[in-house]
Amino acid sequence: MNPLFVSSVTQYSGKNLIALGLGRRFQKEGYRIGVFKPVGIFPIRVGGVLTDEDVLFFRKVMSLEDSPEDMCPVVITQELIEDVLEGAVGSCMDKMLQSYEKVARDKDVVLMVGLGGLRYGRFIGAAMADFIEKTDAKVISIDIPRYLDQSIDGMLTAKALLGERLLGAVFNRLQAGRMELCRTLVADYLKKRGIDILGLIPEDPVLHAVSVRELKDALGGEVICCPEKLDELVERFGIGAMNVESAIRYMRKMRNKAVIVGGDRSDIQLAALETSTRCLILTGDLYPDDLILGKAIAMGVPIMVVKGDTQSVVEKVESLLGHISLRAESKVARAVEIVEKEIKFDAICRGLGLTR
Repeated sequence: MNPLFVSSVTQYSGKNLIALGLGRRFQKEGYRIGVFKPVGIFPIRVGGVLTDEDVLFFRKVMSLEDSPEDMCPVVITQELIEDVLEGAVGSCMDKMLQSYEKVARDKDVVLMVGLGGLRYGRFIGAAMADFIEKTDAKVISIDIPRYLDQSIDGMLTAKALLGERLLGAVFNRLQAGRMELCRTLVADYLKKRGIDILGLIPEDPVLHAVSVRELKDALGGEVICCPEKLDELVERFGIGAMNVESAIRYMRKMRNKAVIVGGDRSDIQLAALETSTRCLILTGDLYPDDLILGKAIAMGVPIMVVKGDTQSVVEKVESLLGHISLRAESKVARAVEIVEKEIKFDAICRGLGLTR
């Protein structure tokens, strides 16, 4: 059994993307795999058992048979936080290790998905770095280099904490201008300090899109037409706070977009429906007039009515975009394709001591 821990410098950097892509690739190569998430933060109950939504996703798309409870033994809830603060719960390390041993049984590779940085978990007596040491895992560290100095510093910190356990680094969601810099200067700099680059993943419009359904759930919106289009993916967002002429020019440049606009701006709503729009989000809890509704139904564009002003809705959308889910089927296929193309799978296998 070979444990591989997928860590990150900052949260929501692409750990699930890498775990999904690698898991499918290991399965393709004939390896028996398990997936383990020591600590979850997306609680859900299934058959009376508390587990994590990400674990259910991995279990489904990889056809895994381990129990959700074993795959994620500790889930952060308000109740657990209060129990820890009151002293009713001590260290969670033993519980995590016991569940890990169950998942690891009869597996060739166990992919472990961390949460936050390597020091996360001290609150529950089970820091990720300590768990990695106890399971003798190898590690891949991922980051989105929004601020390159901080990202590099995070990789160096991981190396200092993990030593030879760190197989290498992956940079995710790279803009075109950053790609060449990471491929040359950054790679050379890290190589001299004992850190290999295992992958450079470009910004991808499909992977980083969000479904209309996810928008509805995040915004608490009411979809008043075209519910069959809820799984359509939105790649970009337009804000309808301008005059009609400017809006038309602006919106024609954006494909597969959602437009956030005041419910009283029928002129902007109509302009949006004349371009490549996946969803109209009407703010202010205001409903469209019959002309707009009829046009949207004819065009197959869902209209979502939400409470709050345009600015507050935009802020909620920005928060959602910081941790986009991979759960749409089209994203799963794209994630597997991207990881297969951009990640150095052979180098990871060598680091794990696997022979192919």
